[in-house]
Amino acid sequence: MKSMTNDLIHVQNPDFQAYLRRYEQIRRQTDQAIESLGISFGCSEGECNLNFDEDARVVSRNHNKSHFVNWISPACVACQTGEKSHTSFISFKCHKSCYFCFNNNQENYAEFQVRNNNPVLELERLLNQGETFEHIALTGGEPLLHPRESVAFFQFVQERSPKTYTRLYTAGDLLNRILLKALGDAGLDEIRFSVKQDETLDQHEKLFNLMKQAKSFVPKVVVEMPVIPGTLSEMKELLQRLDSLGIDGINLLEFCFPIQNPAPFIERGFKLKYPPFETYYNYWYAGGLAIDESQRMCKELLLYSVEKGLSLGVHYCSLENKHTGQLYQQNKAITDDPVRTFSEEDYFLKSAKVFGEDIDKVKRLFDEQGLAGYEVNREHKYIEFSVGYIHRVQEQLNVEIGISCSVIEQDPTGNVFREVTITPL
Repeated sequence: MKSMTNDLIHVQNPDFQAYLRRYEQIRRQTDQAIESLGISFGCSEGECNLNFDEDARVVSRNHNKSHFVNWISPACVACQTGEKSHTSFISFKCHKSCYFCFNNNQENYAEFQVRNNNPVLELERLLNQGETFEHIALTGGEPLLHPRESVAFFQFVQERSPKTYTRLYTAGDLLNRILLKALGDAGLDEIRFSVKQDETLDQHEKLFNLMKQAKSFVPKVVVEMPVIPGTLSEMKELLQRLDSLGIDGINLLEFCFPIQNPAPFIERGFKLKYPPFETYYNYWYAGGLAIDESQRMCKELLLYSVEKGLSLGVHYCSLENKHTGQLYQQNKAITDDPVRTFSEEDYFLKSAKVFGEDIDKVKRLFDEQGLAGYEVNREHKYIEFSVGYIHRVQEQLNVEIGISCSVIEQDPTGNVFREVTITPL
């Protein structure tokens, strides 16, 4: 993300400068609020997204927010927009106590510690309303604390939506051959194990044995885990071991601070990645804020898998990658707004703005040419118009243009547009 200060240096229009300063202030206030949580930012300003050389054999997708080698789960591809996808849970109970767990951030976390959700009834209602799903998942907490209910959920999906790709998230240690067979018979397509770095070698060996058994019953066996700074050598060894077991893939997650319980992160010397967001906004994803150095390690692991010629799929899922499904679902309905255009690239609503004394020049041009796709805001001293008009304005006028990114939100009056950033063209 470019610094807003650099934008200010290059902008000459005083009203455009004043407008940009508002966002600079918002950014600074947000940074200060984040640091007040107890963990400081890393010293060097980095990039939110990675870039790879063309010959690296790493496939980059979702506007460089997701990268993979060899294979990526179709469910991860679908996650980009969240279209025709559904994830449910039985409870938020878990027999593990990971210091980085973000389940406390989930809506109704306390309620579903003491009572169970009914994912079958929840899904049945959606199907009866005519919704269709290409991807359905069961997560937690730990869903296999409820083995009968977990199997019953996938049996229901198999009966009602047999072509749907299903997946299960689990720590894996509660599995046995009988339960694996039951899940396979229920049509489970993909099982995602979580490897805990701080567990013993014996615990890891038992988990690897269960993964190997799972290959006999479930078509796709995947590992999904955060990449914790300081564990690079262990992660390389893990990739080699998973490859030797014939595991289909691993999802490397950007390690995050769950905005609570900062002590374990401070004790380990972790810092937050800066900038915290590519575009500052109140995202729904409960995972928290990215930790510095995790992304760099994930890049090294992708390149390592290429260097060693590993066969398993290695996928890096960044925190930014987690946000795009929300943006798509929020903004996808905007298809005919004369001013704002839904961006197929990053899923924000894009428009152009010109400020101050240049407003009337642009308005006159549009009126003379019979173009109606604009709005004038005298209070904040700008004219906003469709990005489709930018080339026409540039050809005929010498004015500074900003590209505005907005989202659609709901308030008591209905849908409203909320601008989240603006960048000089």
